[in-house]
Amino acid sequence: MAEEDSSFLKMMEDSLKTSGGQYHIQKVSSGGECLRILQKENFDILLLDHSLSDGEGLSWLRRFRELGIDIPTIFVTAQGDPRLAIEAMKEGVFDYINRSAECAKAFPFVVNRAIEGYSLMVEKVRLQKELIETKNFLESIVEKAGDAISVVNLEGKVLFWNEGAEKIYGYRKEEVLGKNLSDFLYPRDEKLMGQLMTRVKRGEVIPNMEVRRQTREGKEIITSMTISPLRDAEGRIVGASRICKDITHLKKAEERLILTERLSSLGELTAGVAHELRNPLAGIKINTQILARKKDLPEMEKRLLDSTQEGIEKIQKIVDDMLHFAKPKASHFKEEEINEVVEESLAILQTKLKKGNISFVFERGKNLPGIRIDAHQIQQVLINLMLNALQAMEKGGTLTIRTFLEEGGGVGVEVKDTGVGIPKSNLKKIFDPFFTTKSEGTGLGLSISAKILENHGATIDAVSEEGKGSTFTIHFPVS
Repeated sequence: MAEEDSSFLKMMEDSLKTSGGQYHIQKVSSGGECLRILQKENFDILLLDHSLSDGEGLSWLRRFRELGIDIPTIFVTAQGDPRLAIEAMKEGVFDYINRSAECAKAFPFVVNRAIEGYSLMVEKVRLQKELIETKNFLESIVEKAGDAISVVNLEGKVLFWNEGAEKIYGYRKEEVLGKNLSDFLYPRDEKLMGQLMTRVKRGEVIPNMEVRRQTREGKEIITSMTISPLRDAEGRIVGASRICKDITHLKKAEERLILTERLSSLGELTAGVAHELRNPLAGIKINTQILARKKDLPEMEKRLLDSTQEGIEKIQKIVDDMLHFAKPKASHFKEEEINEVVEESLAILQTKLKKGNISFVFERGKNLPGIRIDAHQIQQVLINLMLNALQAMEKGGTLTIRTFLEEGGGVGVEVKDTGVGIPKSNLKKIFDPFFTTKSEGTGLGLSISAKILENHGATIDAVSEEGKGSTFTIHFPVS
């Protein structure tokens, strides 16, 4: 008790004793003495007079707070001054009384109420702090997660969009909040997503559903999506949470593995067939050459022999391609500059480019590291891709070659045309042996290219849109 009025102190002390409670009372008359004792001992409650011998009670209370002394305080005013009482409450005083016999008599009740109330307040503050820390912790996990996490209401409008969603889809949070996902993320799947939301509204969780999505740059990606109902405090479904993992690279890796296994088994079969064909074909070729040397052959027979020899040459090329596919030549690796390999490949096709009314653009990447490759084999791959592009642009167009540094330090080469494009149904088959849509050709060009790149530890992928063109991208690993 920091109180100057000794008679009032006596009334409060008697009131406490009469209440039958167990109280230890320390009485002081100045703020300095009060501070000294508070720094030495712990007390449950402080009675503080508004005016002490060495200063105002509120000034001393502010100093106690500054020094980290936090104690529930009952403030004493002279005659129930409301202005002073309000000021005291703003400074954190828990309760106040005026200097009167009635207040002294009720003092035990005020003390108990203050102690209990303060304990509840401390617990409330602790729980609030814990709640805020937990909220911040969980928000940090969700916000920084690598997966795309978003929340939508029942109308499909975005309420939450984390950093993972920004990175995967390319849209910033400010651009999507309040907008409908179907307007920009899956315009073609609006009906499907409507059906999924109907299931979510019934309380279903839809796990690991593979869906195709479109990024801001127009790139199509494959995501594994889990949709869960979002409930309010009363358990009503008010929206849905979506967690999407970008599995595009994983799916492409699976496709490459399947293709590799298929190529391996076909390679063994092809090698056997090619060898079986080669020997009798060589005999047929020799026989036709002997017949062609005869003089005075009728014109009809000459034409038949010429036609036969052309057919043999075509079959010979198919057999050679089959053997090349089945057993590629040994690679001779050395460090090369990819830009030089591209330029040499373009130089070989200069005449064809001019004849086909095709302009070409070479976007040369700068400061690219050297890569260990067989330059002749990679040139063969590039020329094959470029020839395919030329054939896709029968009415002219633009061929764009771009070299660039990839994120992991590897080197990429992009071959892009403005041709007719590849139908979606054919896009997964283009690397299959003997698959072709051309009237002429063996259908082995891309298969051989894929096998060469596989031997280099490189990969190739393709994207295409009918009527707009195709893009083939080769990814060379770090040397």
